[in-house]
Amino acid sequence: MRSALTDFYFNSGRLVPANVAWGAGMVGVLVVGLIWPLGALLLSPLLAFPTAGIFRVAARVVRDGADPARRDLPAAFGAGARPTLLLGLASVAATIVLGSNLAIGLSGSEPMGWMIGTFAAWGLIVLWCGSIVAWPLIVDPLRAHRPVSERLRLAGLLMLAHPVRFGALGSLVAVIAVVSAILTVALLTIGLAFIALVACRHVYPAADGLEAHLAGARP
Repeated sequence: MRSALTDFYFNSGRLVPANVAWGAGMVGVLVVGLIWPLGALLLSPLLAFPTAGIFRVAARVVRDGADPARRDLPAAFGAGARPTLLLGLASVAATIVLGSNLAIGLSGSEPMGWMIGTFAAWGLIVLWCGSIVAWPLIVDPLRAHRPVSERLRLAGLLMLAHPVRFGALGSLVAVIAVVSAILTVALLTIGLAFIALVACRHVYPAADGLEAHLAGARP
C-alpha cells in the first residue's frame, strides 16, 4: 500500500488523466443507462479499453520504476484491442449471468434457489478477485510477447496457489472502491489508478515467484 501511494504521488501526472478518461466513459455509460438501459449494457464492455489503459500505465510505473513517457498513454489505450474487448465482453457477460442467478436464487423460497444463489455469490467473488489478478498480467510489459491465453492461465494458477493472499487483495480493493464510490470525485479521478498500482504491486512479485518456482521444478 505504501509503495502504491509513493508511485501515485510521483506519477499522478500520467495516472490521473487515464483515470479521468475512464471516469468520463463510466459517466457516459450511466447517462445512456438513464435513457436506454440496453444501450448502457451494450456499451459497458468498451470500458475495458480505458481500464486497460490505466493498468498499462500502472504496470510501466511498477516495472520500470519511473514515470512513463507521455506518448505511452495514448498507446496504452490502443494496444491489444481484440483481447481487451473480449475480456470486457466476458467480464460483463459473467457479471450479468452470476448477478441474475444471485438475485433470482436468493429471492426465492426454495433451498435449490438458495444454493444457486450462494454459488453465484462465490462466482462473483472469484470473478472480482480474478479480474484484479488478470489485468496486471494482461498488460505486463515483461510478458507482452506471450499469448493472452498464457497470461490468463498464469492468473488462474496464481489464484489457486495463493487463494488467501488474493482474497485479501480483493477485499482491500473492494474497500478502496467503495470509499472511492462514496467520494464520487475520487472514483472518477484517482480511484481506479490507485487500485491498478496496488494490484500490480501485489501481483507481479507473486507471478514472478510462481513462474520461477515452476521453472525450477521442471526436470
